[in-house]
Amino acid sequence: MNIIQEYRQSLKLTDAEEPLDLYFYRIVSFLFVKLIYPLPITPNQLSIAAMVMGIISGVYFAGGTPVDYTWAAIFYAIYYLFDLSDGQVARLKKNGTRLGRIIDGIADYVTHGAIYIGLGIGLAKTSGDPLQSWLLVLVTLLSLLFQVVLFDYYRNRYLEYVYGGVSLYGEDLQAFKDEYQNLKQQGGSYVSRFIYFVYLKYLRLQQFFTKNNVEKTPSFDKDDFLEKNKPVIRLWSFMGSSLHITLLIVLALLNRIQLYFYILLFAINAYALLMLFIQYIVDRQTKPAGETV
Repeated sequence: MNIIQEYRQSLKLTDAEEPLDLYFYRIVSFLFVKLIYPLPITPNQLSIAAMVMGIISGVYFAGGTPVDYTWAAIFYAIYYLFDLSDGQVARLKKNGTRLGRIIDGIADYVTHGAIYIGLGIGLAKTSGDPLQSWLLVLVTLLSLLFQVVLFDYYRNRYLEYVYGGVSLYGEDLQAFKDEYQNLKQQGGSYVSRFIYFVYLKYLRLQQFFTKNNVEKTPSFDKDDFLEKNKPVIRLWSFMGSSLHITLLIVLALLNRIQLYFYILLFAINAYALLMLFIQYIVDRQTKPAGETV
């Protein structure tokens, strides 16, 4: 197997992959994974290391000085390298688990919680109005959550319809629920039970934001769904987490943190609303399952 084949094997299904990930970040992380592959490093260890890097980044953001922002950007970039590498290691070594997927998700939330708390502290130190700074951070965080949850939902739905069994909905979601119930009944560790509990709450949060759930998901004709949604899911992918991470890293290095908030609040929110409108039109035009021409 040559290195290109290995790289492809390390990827998820690429239809809904974010362009920045596919053509830059995952190439860098793959080269890193090739270096550490012979070592006894597990995906969960990389997820935890990523979380530590993210927390350190948040601490530096709290400093509020140009030097602090530079270090915050560096540690945030390391976080993202580790965050991408854990999944690639799991796929190459074939040792991924459902619990590992949940730990990866929780590490993301802890990281971004630490970073936004750090941003709030840093802005409050340097601005003349701490209350306004915290309000700006809070509104931006809610916008980020709205944008990421939307993209995750429509990406998962796309993968479920096109490939089957890929999404965290349907049978896979039920498997998470069953494992959580088994842990409760068998007296599994409190840490594992807490991790499953939080992740299932996250999935319900996705359903709340999209005003949808598994039972109400429309049943589309698979071929028509693929034809109409393949270009749409690519448009959705431009507002994924890699865009937010890249913006914050670059603008932190340039000491233009305020600009990050305004781009997220106005430009990306506007794009998200436009995508919701486009998706609504496409869904209306997609044939239901079983419909004949």
